[in-house]
Amino acid sequence: MTWADRRREYSWPSTRIADFQLIPEKKLYGRDEPVIVNLGFRVVGGLRESFIPDVWTVAWEENDKLIRLTMNASLSLLRGRVLARRIASIGKTVRKAKFYWSRDPDLWSAIIHEDGSAPIIPTSVEDAKAKLLDITKRLEIPARALGRGRHTMVGSAKVSWGRRIYIEKGTASAKSKRVEIAVE
Repeated sequence: MTWADRRREYSWPSTRIADFQLIPEKKLYGRDEPVIVNLGFRVVGGLRESFIPDVWTVAWEENDKLIRLTMNASLSLLRGRVLARRIASIGKTVRKAKFYWSRDPDLWSAIIHEDGSAPIIPTSVEDAKAKLLDITKRLEIPARALGRGRHTMVGSAKVSWGRRIYIEKGTASAKSKRVEIAVE
């Protein structure tokens, strides 16, 4: 069976970004301290649902042993309702999952994080999904660069993945709710 025929066997829902949040560590910052904002989101839908042991087995048999998730997220200032400028970004980062042969039929994947650390062997299928598709980043901006006053920020994120034997290539993007901080 060809790869195109194999992809037709699956009918996954569309993939999207959910639970996108910006969480500043404080609401009020001094001029000499860094503004720290935690950015987090989850990739849900077809890509998440397709990340299961039955699919890993098929992928392994077809020698399709790697899935690569490319991400980019940024933090921008708002002036009124218009984006004024980008103030921080995680840049282009890549997270991978590699399928390997295992005696445990439920655990066939290793997650390779973008920080270059050793691969992570998840403890369950849900743990594997979380380690690959749940993103949390910490962004630091010098308060001096923002200036005094109240600032409204919004985050944006985009993820993309390539074509595999079980899913077509695609992208998903989202914007967070507005967050307001103050610099004295």
